Amino acid sequence: MTTPLAVVAAVLAISLLIVIHEAGHHLAARAFGMRVERFSIGFGPVVLSTIRRGTQFAVSALPLGGYVRIAGMAPGEDVDPADAGAYANHAAWRRAVVIFAGPAMNYVTAIAIAAACLFSSGLPDADPAARVGALLPGLPAERTGLVNGDRILSVDGTPVASWDALVKEIRRRPGRSFPLEVERGEGAASQRLTIPITPLDTNGVGTAGFRQHLVLATNRSAGAIPEAFVRTNRNIALQLRGFGAMFSGAQKPDVQGPVGIGKDLVRSAHESTPVFFQLVWTISVVLAILNLFPIPALDGGRLVFLGYEMVTRRRPNAKLENVVNLVGAVALFALIVGITLFKDLLGR
Repeated sequence: MTTPLAVVAAVLAISLLIVIHEAGHHLAARAFGMRVERFSIGFGPVVLSTIRRGTQFAVSALPLGGYVRIAGMAPGEDVDPADAGAYANHAAWRRAVVIFAGPAMNYVTAIAIAAACLFSSGLPDADPAARVGALLPGLPAERTGLVNGDRILSVDGTPVASWDALVKEIRRRPGRSFPLEVERGEGAASQRLTIPITPLDTNGVGTAGFRQHLVLATNRSAGAIPEAFVRTNRNIALQLRGFGAMFSGAQKPDVQGPVGIGKDLVRSAHESTPVFFQLVWTISVVLAILNLFPIPALDGGRLVFLGYEMVTRRRPNAKLENVVNLVGAVALFALIVGITLFKDLLGR
């Protein structure tokens, strides 16, 4: 893709995933007879709108994501106890289903994306072989002339047969110049090359500057859907292990804000369409997981209060819930701004 097209694709992908999330809340609320006042694509002043079945469907000025406004759902909102269409007047389990429907929609979307990829262009899988993947601009691998798809036969005379072995040998040689024995091409057209490289010294670890090579997995049969289900669940398990490692301190936190995610989407769009949709698939999975974390202002935080209500048979203190959600929203916004400023933009 050209850069402008890649940027448009990235913005549309993020916005669509958020709108789909909100559509889950909308559909569940309507199914229970709750009154949905507005479903907006984007934020800010309304540019276009129409009213269908009592709901204003709007396109707003800032086309990044969207939101749904359900009557009686906003913290501190005055609700008429006789209003059957108000969210607050429905049973706790119904309100919980409405909240859970957003992350559930992202999960279903992830399965659909995976199935579509498997059935069409393919879903990228990590290649276990010692091969070069996408090159990072300006780093040693690109400067020395390595090419995506090159098979590394040896590192400084040490044979390597797998990606793990290749990474291990390169990491052991920070700042040192040594030869790579490379096989380029396939079959009779292949050629052997010796390419010298000097990995960067990154805190005592050698960094060459290329990612793991990817191979495309396809399934153009009805089995694409169950395979997509299995792959999506594996992706969820992988993300949960990553979050667990960060929270336990076993792994250094590596988080990104909206700008960082956008940059990754643009970069993946430049690389290839399958890689772009693989990242969109993973973002959909992460949205489903993150929104279920028991953090105030997120869906998971609301579910904690609803769980308390269902167990104790009494509603939590409304003022306390409002304060907790407000503090959580402010803290979450500050965290996103901080990550965007110091990590995405300044690279610290």
